[in-house]
Amino acid sequence: MANAAAIAAAFGGGLPPGISGTNDRCTVLVSNLNPDRVDEDKLFNLFSLYGNIVRIKLLRNKPDHALVQMGDGFQAELAVHFLKGAMLFGKRLEVNFSKHPNITQGADTHEYVNSNLNRFNRNAAKNYRYCCSPTKMIHLSTLPQDITEEEIAAHLEEHGNIVNTKLFEMNGKKQALVLFDTEEQATEALVCKHATSLAGSIIRISFSQVQAI
Repeated sequence: MANAAAIAAAFGGGLPPGISGTNDRCTVLVSNLNPDRVDEDKLFNLFSLYGNIVRIKLLRNKPDHALVQMGDGFQAELAVHFLKGAMLFGKRLEVNFSKHPNITQGADTHEYVNSNLNRFNRNAAKNYRYCCSPTKMIHLSTLPQDITEEEIAAHLEEHGNIVNTKLFEMNGKKQALVLFDTEEQATEALVCKHATSLAGSIIRISFSQVQAI
């Protein structure tokens, strides 16, 4: 990969354990989904933590399966590595490389290649640094300056028990950490509420590697 050195530098000089950096398969097969709760946008919100999403296809003949095409093989490898076995909507996800090199565009595919919600359009190297498996703690950014912890909790509490919240400023911008009881609750909050409107601002949500607040 041409950018392997830059990516390794983003991870502090070396790739995470278990990541080869040599995979060239861009499409990932996700199975054991909860078909009553999952849609393309929710999968986008989760998989876009690990790279840019080109397109997503839910398999109509296998409602608990989906194909996710990532921007390149390295991003697909990150998604497989960090999301395999993650819990979402009561199901333990199976995430593997697909035998299909890409997803053919069609009426049953959702296109994301030009989405401004893709997280790796700018500062890609910085974003790689934050890649991790789902955690109990989520990080919220692009928040309104006058937001309160109570408003944040009200926006997220339907997804699980919130243990703690913390508002803070970084570079003059309001951000927050929210700790849930379980990784699954935090994952549900992320997939359902990333890129939603809160007090007039479209918020961004990612997993945080901070252990406590």
